[in-house]
Amino acid sequence: MADKVTFELKGWDELKRGLEQLGPELATKAGKSAARAGAKTLADELKIAAPVGDEDTSRSYRTKSGESVTVDYGHLRDNIKVRMARPKNAHNVVALVTFGAAFWARFLEYGTSKMKARPFAKPTFDNASVLMLEKIKTQLSTAMERLARKYGRR
Repeated sequence: MADKVTFELKGWDELKRGLEQLGPELATKAGKSAARAGAKTLADELKIAAPVGDEDTSRSYRTKSGESVTVDYGHLRDNIKVRMARPKNAHNVVALVTFGAAFWARFLEYGTSKMKARPFAKPTFDNASVLMLEKIKTQLSTAMERLARKYGRR
């Protein structure tokens, strides 16, 4: 049975009107700042929740040519990063939280044929949603005020 999450958003209409007054370019700039802040909040929460082992993370293997190669992927929490992506539509904003080289995060979250799932990302996202929305709202408001002062709008 899925849990139901309900949000009550207050003050977003005022922010929307403020963004419209700034114009599309400046509103996008403010949106990028806010999206990055929200994604950073999620990344920080994921780093806390990510399972950590104390074993050596380097692995050695041989290439087809017979050369021995050692690769160190690091710990899961060290691979969690925020990056901005190119949106499909102009004036949209996309911020991603990625697991970088930690390909095994997917195995932990969803399990494999030989290992049951030990989800950490979905529960963390569910718990951090309200915190992320508040951070986005605060950062959006701050960025709008800063841009309005800088460019003399409002």
